[in-house]
Amino acid sequence: MDHYIKKMKAKPFDIDADKLVAILKMADAKELGLFPLDRVEIRCPRTKKKTACVVDITKTMLKEGEIGIFTDVKEKLGLKKGESVMVQAVPSPESVRFIKKKLDGRTLIEDEIREIVRDLGDNKISEIEAASFVSAVYIHGFSLGEIVAMTKALANDGLKIQFKDEIVLDKHCIGGTNGRTTMIIVPMIAAAGFKIPKTSSRSITSSAGTADAMEVLANVSLSIGQIKKITKKVGGVIAWGGALELAPVDDKIIQIEHPLSLDPPGQIIASVMAKKASVGAKYIVIDLPVGPDAKIHSRDRAEEMAKKFIAVGKKLGMRVQSVITDGSEPVGRAFGPALEAKHVMEILEGKRFDNLAQKSCELAGVLLEMAHKVKKDKGTDYAKELLTSGKALEKMKEMINAQGKKVLSSLEIGEAKFKKVVKANISGEIGGINLKKCANLAKTAGAPADKKSGVVLLVKVGDTIKRGQPLFQIHAENKRKMELAMRFASKNKIVETEKIILEKFT
Repeated sequence: MDHYIKKMKAKPFDIDADKLVAILKMADAKELGLFPLDRVEIRCPRTKKKTACVVDITKTMLKEGEIGIFTDVKEKLGLKKGESVMVQAVPSPESVRFIKKKLDGRTLIEDEIREIVRDLGDNKISEIEAASFVSAVYIHGFSLGEIVAMTKALANDGLKIQFKDEIVLDKHCIGGTNGRTTMIIVPMIAAAGFKIPKTSSRSITSSAGTADAMEVLANVSLSIGQIKKITKKVGGVIAWGGALELAPVDDKIIQIEHPLSLDPPGQIIASVMAKKASVGAKYIVIDLPVGPDAKIHSRDRAEEMAKKFIAVGKKLGMRVQSVITDGSEPVGRAFGPALEAKHVMEILEGKRFDNLAQKSCELAGVLLEMAHKVKKDKGTDYAKELLTSGKALEKMKEMINAQGKKVLSSLEIGEAKFKKVVKANISGEIGGINLKKCANLAKTAGAPADKKSGVVLLVKVGDTIKRGQPLFQIHAENKRKMELAMRFASKNKIVETEKIILEKFT
């Protein structure tokens, strides 16, 4: 079917929308038979380039005969100021039909999933259509075949890092807890002689992401070339994944999921495994924390996800071991980028050994056993040896220097300007520490944007305390945020204290 073509003058808007959008005057839209969220094809006669855009309509921003285009479209077409373009209505891409199929609860085949991912990457799918796809996956889930197909499509859509004749290890935590195990595990694995190019995220809902904490020590905005070079030289690297083009469509899907906190298990698995495939990982450990404030609330759901991670790994030629861990209490005592980085460095420096250190050794031990570095059940002990001998610390220092050093020791990490201690109002035993409220308190204090802000716990579950004893310390970089944090702490029970003496009889 041929469509009416209209010659129009392009009017650029200096807006980088990260999507292909065209704005039409109401009269022009009617002439072309278009409604909001319909599509047009714009062709530049001079460059011979063309692209499809989603339509928006205005009554005031344009004159008749003008078409408004954002920076993304201008660059894609190679347009000059005041240049004319040819505009015509075009049908929705076929991937929209596949999205409707998933909304109906039917299973998608590999080619259909590949088409959806390709069109998401090319910005051919509108926000509403993309959100509909995410909702469909949330409601109906993914079969194992769909997870594998989505993993392949996400990984193949982006760039890859390849290491010839090298054994690449990796790890991932589903999240919902504090503590930066990655920053302890990566130097351990590198010190053991393996390659571990770790790409990590910044905080989305927590008080710190691994990239936020590592950025206190070194540069994390590295190119693929830099990651490859540093990994080859040092063995390990911790970089911000958002600065790369590894499975870029996955990042778009995560942004769509974020507002409603949609975390479909099948999409989580595809997301994680695509990132691991993109760095050529052969052995992977998946940390699945379970707890009331973690992302996974039940043991049953954790076990179901654990099995699917392993199955997807087998299909893609990767060996995966899933580990269900305790997510009911904080891992380590710090919340906030600088405070968590300081805590990690203190562990590497041998100044403390707590549940964060123990968990890191256990997870590193799983990887070392999988890669046949040590015999079964000997991995944790070997990891502890790497830690206590100082080898992991030396490797971390090598990584920091290679990535662009900021600080090399826990003593060099500065503290926030304002600090306040919150004390117990009754004596008793610490029965629980609310992870989510700790994170929210740290965010109220300014984390992760204010890197030195956050919370340091001064007690742990099971401790017996007296009235007036310090429970936790709030760090903030400005007075107003400290006031807001103190108000939050007074209204929310961060630390649950159980009375030991319930009643007296005389």
